[in-house]
Amino acid sequence: MENLKLQSEKINTAVSTIIGLGGTGILQCVQCGACSAVCPGVRAGFPVLCRLLIRKILDGQLDEIIEDSSSWGCQACNRCTEVCPQGVRPQEVVFAFRRYQAGELAVSTSTTTSQMNMYEVGHAVFTDAQELRQQVGLPAKAPTSAYNETAQKEIQTLLNNSSMAELGLF
Repeated sequence: MENLKLQSEKINTAVSTIIGLGGTGILQCVQCGACSAVCPGVRAGFPVLCRLLIRKILDGQLDEIIEDSSSWGCQACNRCTEVCPQGVRPQEVVFAFRRYQAGELAVSTSTTTSQMNMYEVGHAVFTDAQELRQQVGLPAKAPTSAYNETAQKEIQTLLNNSSMAELGLF
């Protein structure tokens, strides 16, 4: 019975931590997998994103996954949120988990480039696709922080005032 109580406390701590950091819809997840099906990060091979990340948090496994770099592979494309039938907003859960990792200074060295990209252009993963966009009839510059100096400065201010700044990456 004591083991069950400890596990319950661990789960409550994990869930309340993520909710407190912005992943407010986590308890609505029914593990349908719609988010993972459309996630470029999952397709690229980051194993602990979307459904699996949520599952591990709901199982109270924050300590076990704190150093997993998958969350930093999220491109913030918001596809997961668009398709979620339960309104979980998986991207917000991923970002809440990133905040948890940053607060614990548990950022994998494999995420250094993505953190520097986030600081410089507002995207963890960024490729300049202006020519390709034009070829398919879209404006060359996507409406993102990559082409918005004000947005980039706001992101830099946020990062400079976060625990991420303590890592000295930017």
